[in-house]
Amino acid sequence: MKSGKTVKVRRHYEADFKQELMRMLASGRSAKDISESFGIGENLLYRWKRMATKKAKMSMGSTSNDKSLKLAEEVAKLRAENQRLKADRDVLKKALGLLSQSDSGTSMS
Repeated sequence: MKSGKTVKVRRHYEADFKQELMRMLASGRSAKDISESFGIGENLLYRWKRMATKKAKMSMGSTSNDKSLKLAEEVAKLRAENQRLKADRDVLKKALGLLSQSDSGTSMS
């Protein structure tokens, strides 16, 4: 007589397959429906979802702060430059106005 022990083998799922199921879950399909359709456990879907969310937060956390800081610095520099250019433009407009007034006054005399 044979022993009744069976060895369970862990199944492996490709990343593309997991992403597609996560898209289905995000689009509104129920976890129960997806798990029945594909023959996987609901808890596995929720675990994948939790891991994907955690991974996204970790990748966004460090880079988003750095990017935000760099963007804020760049915006501040661009605003300062914009103010300087507006001031230069206003000075040139006034100078042009004065020159045109003096030219028109001398040509009429």
